[in-house]
Amino acid sequence: MKTKKSLSAFIFVSITILIPYLIYAQQMPDYTGQVFPLNHALNMPIDALPVHTNSNNYVASIGAATGIHPDFGTYYEGRSMGISYNLVGQGQAMISLTFEYESDPGPYPIPIPPLVEGLNYFTDDDEGDRHILVIDTSAKKLYETWYTWPAGHSMEEPEDWDTFPPDNPSDWWAGGGAVFDLTSNALREDGWTSADAAGLPIFPLLIRYDEVERALAGDGVIHHAIRFTVRTTQRAYIWPARHYASSSTDQNRPPMGLRFRLKADVDISRFSPRMQVILQTMKKYGIIVADNGGNWFFQGTHDDRWDDDEINSLKSIQGSDFEAVDISEWMSRPGFDINSAAVPPASGTSVMPALNADVPDNFILYQNYPNPFNPNTVISYKLKEKSNVKIIVYDILGRKIAVLVNEMKSAGDYTVEWNGMNSSGQKAGSGVYLYKMQAGAFSQFKKLILLR
Repeated sequence: MKTKKSLSAFIFVSITILIPYLIYAQQMPDYTGQVFPLNHALNMPIDALPVHTNSNNYVASIGAATGIHPDFGTYYEGRSMGISYNLVGQGQAMISLTFEYESDPGPYPIPIPPLVEGLNYFTDDDEGDRHILVIDTSAKKLYETWYTWPAGHSMEEPEDWDTFPPDNPSDWWAGGGAVFDLTSNALREDGWTSADAAGLPIFPLLIRYDEVERALAGDGVIHHAIRFTVRTTQRAYIWPARHYASSSTDQNRPPMGLRFRLKADVDISRFSPRMQVILQTMKKYGIIVADNGGNWFFQGTHDDRWDDDEINSLKSIQGSDFEAVDISEWMSRPGFDINSAAVPPASGTSVMPALNADVPDNFILYQNYPNPFNPNTVISYKLKEKSNVKIIVYDILGRKIAVLVNEMKSAGDYTVEWNGMNSSGQKAGSGVYLYKMQAGAFSQFKKLILLR
């Protein structure tokens, strides 16, 4: 029988051991906001694009007989699997950071304690990528850092890095950081990395548990590409990637940004419904080379709700089940801009305007894109000055259906998405609708068509 003293010691030791896991153990919060416009390259399906002429060589260089590797789940040997993310809102305290490589300057809205990739607690000494992903849900901005260390943390100085320790001892330190406007198609500066080697964002390319659940209740796919890694890439990158991370000039190695898709004839019926969602997404939206790492390692979020055995069933899919995709048809369309992630519409379809960072010289309400649409469409607009903006959808009888925007906004370019739902959260029926923008003295209506 334990004495009171020994029992207290036992409880103390047990709690001390469990605290890091209790702090980290959780399901990821569900972010339901639109991540980039619908015509962003990472949100566009690639199932109808042609096979790349060098597809076989690309696949062979990564490993035709190599099984794909899901790099996410719950825990492995006491450490979280997958990439965590943080949601913050208006008023989140900002943290200053010192960066080693080209980065968007801080401060960044990092919550304390933040969820950090691969760590049970943010002050842990573990090496690794140490990504921190933060979404400001009020500003609709994504902040991403890699190899991130809190202020005052003792660590071994990376070889040949010049900025550690920071001149300001209250600064956090990271290898790099990037900020993305989730309402914009803007890309990083050409040649810049991000928190990922390809200069792409990480969060929009992750498989998220809640996305899979929504897909099960919907059309069976996640509506964006999935990031994956390759051990040796080419010293090149293709749009929309912005950066390479290799010295190899072997033309048979994949460049950063290359898209692959699971072949249409690969039988996925033996997999669970959740895993079929992931595989169907790989067929329709594909996977994209985003970083150096294990061959065919593809990423999702850490989440306690994943079933690791279920996820590991995907390892039976091999590299030979994939083909590289040629996206040059997108890049040859009228209106293509190498500095924007927007995919211009094919000839004969509605045009989505290209947005720019300049202050507009007028108020403009654009035609929604796509139109007709189902289930989502995007409305773009320009403000020449700070204004109280309202964008409201009406039916043809003039009844208010949904309020899309009702707030003060600074001059600039904006997008807003309508998901075809009314203000009560119910699906609007098929038909013609009107949307109206009011900004100061400016007022304009346009028509849109919803097809169910």
